Amino acid sequence: MTVPSDRRPVRKSFIYGGVAATAAVALLLAYTLGAFEKRGDIRAEDVCSNVPDRQKATGIFNSVLPVASAYHFEETQDTTADWHFNSRCNVNGDDDKILLILSAEMGSARPWREWAANEIPPNSGGDRTYFNAGVKGISNTEVAAIWVPCYASERSSKQPWNMTVFALVHKPLEASDKQARQTLIDLATDFARQAHKDAKCDLPSKLPS
Repeated sequence: MTVPSDRRPVRKSFIYGGVAATAAVALLLAYTLGAFEKRGDIRAEDVCSNVPDRQKATGIFNSVLPVASAYHFEETQDTTADWHFNSRCNVNGDDDKILLILSAEMGSARPWREWAANEIPPNSGGDRTYFNAGVKGISNTEVAAIWVPCYASERSSKQPWNMTVFALVHKPLEASDKQARQTLIDLATDFARQAHKDAKCDLPSKLPS
C-alpha cells in the first residue's frame, strides 16, 4: 500500500515563499533607489535670474536632473567689470545636496592646455572630448567647460583675461552619455553667452551663435 506524500504542498509553499521574498526585496530596492519618489516641479520663476532663457532651462532641468522631491536654486553674482566678476547658479535637491552648478569666473589668459589642467573641476565623467566654443570647449558626461575670451586689458592688471565657464553635475543626469554631454554643453554655452554680456567683455566670445 502506497503512503500519500505530503512533499508537494511543502514544495509549493517553499516556491510561493521564495517568490514573495523576491518580490519584497525588489520592492525594497526600488524604494531605496527612488522609484516611488515623486519628482518636484521646477518653474521658470524658480530658476536663477543669471540663467538665460529660464523657460528653456526649466524644460531641461525637469527632464534630466536626478529625481528629488523638491528643488531649489542658489544664485551668486558680482557684476563688477574686471577680475572680480563671477556668476554662479546652484541647483540643489533633497537634503540641500548640490545636483548641478553653472559657474563663470575670471582668470588671466594662458594656453588652453594649462587652463584645462588647472581649472576644470575634478569629476568621474569619463573621457574628455572637445567642442568648438570660446578658445576651447571640453566635456564629458559630468562637466562641460569653456575657456572664453573676455578682456583685452583687464582694468587693474592691464593684461588679457579670460573666463572659465562650466556646467557640472554632482550626480549623473537621467540621460544617455551622449545626451548628458550635449545637455551640459548647451547649458554651459548659454550661460557663457550671458556671463560674457554681464561682465561687459570687450573681446569676441568665440561662442557659437
